[in-house]
Amino acid sequence: MLVGDFIDALTRGGPSGNPSPIELRAHDPQIYVTDMLAWLNKAIPIEKQKLLLLVKFCDKSDLVQQVENALANICEGVCHPLKIRVEKIIIAPADTAVLYAVTNLLRYYRKSIGKVTKDGLLGATLKELQEKSEHAFLKALEAQVSNMLVRVEAPPKDLTPTSSINGLLSMLRDMLSTASMSEGRESDMVKIAQCVVDPLLRAVNEQASRLPTTDMAVYTLNCMYSMYTCLSLYQYMEDRLERLQAQSDAQIDTLTSEQASSLVANLNLGPIYTILQDTSHGALSTIPGMEPSNLKNFLMRLDNLGSSPDSLLLPQITLLLSSQHKKAVQRRSFDVLLAIYKQLYEAVHNPSNLYENPKTILYKTPDELAKHVSK
Repeated sequence: MLVGDFIDALTRGGPSGNPSPIELRAHDPQIYVTDMLAWLNKAIPIEKQKLLLLVKFCDKSDLVQQVENALANICEGVCHPLKIRVEKIIIAPADTAVLYAVTNLLRYYRKSIGKVTKDGLLGATLKELQEKSEHAFLKALEAQVSNMLVRVEAPPKDLTPTSSINGLLSMLRDMLSTASMSEGRESDMVKIAQCVVDPLLRAVNEQASRLPTTDMAVYTLNCMYSMYTCLSLYQYMEDRLERLQAQSDAQIDTLTSEQASSLVANLNLGPIYTILQDTSHGALSTIPGMEPSNLKNFLMRLDNLGSSPDSLLLPQITLLLSSQHKKAVQRRSFDVLLAIYKQLYEAVHNPSNLYENPKTILYKTPDELAKHVSK
């Protein structure tokens, strides 16, 4: 009987102990499960051949279903010894890579054995073991991630991801690379990314919350950039990448606001902007601070900034890992200045503000200045 031969293979091995008993490899879960499933995968087709020989001269009507039923009944006996051994591996503390390998072995052999015997208890047992193994793998992965994040480190001075974050991303790359070659790769890769990235983002936000606003935005952006770079190497990460991009954009908005405020202060643009917003005053040329000489000096400073765009950058902006993020912050903060300049330019060229020869005061149009600054 099949179950007797299976027990012999487990405990006695082949003739004269060759091959050796499968139980001797019980200390190595991956090899142990492989040997058990490979044995069944080889033995079950032989059982089917025996059945077909047995009914060779029988009436062919409904014979296929009868052979299927008989084979399913023959295979029932191996379910219990197989299940208790595999479950022992699944419930024991194990490395996530081992549990994932066991999951894929069950997935592969379930499909292979299913081509020979589709119905019955063995198919149900393999399905149950596969689901339990996958669940155990994901739980073990969650625990591993949690342990790696148990101590939330303070961000380094250069605001780059901490060693624990880099370690987790390295592990994530390894797992996604392995999962990309598995049969259930799309589902596996999405679940693995979720198990790692969600708690990682929470840890990053916790770390960043203790920092000043600008530092917080730069550190968060750098961590998200590292995550984005990691995930962008793999398929099926589109939704996750879109969410990371949206969160990154929010941090870029924060940095833009901080950088624009710094530029306004450094260019002494605050008083001019305040006056422009007040519509109750008379002609602008009569208001202190809006003299032609002062406006010419402002344009000169703005023009110089276009020639040396990094000169007034906040120090933290230079710590951004992504050059695209840095360029985005620069461009958007300069856009704020250009919007103010456009408003000022229109006001100076408005006859009601009584500026003589306005073209000699603000000699560059907003479009001309925008081209210079965006070079």
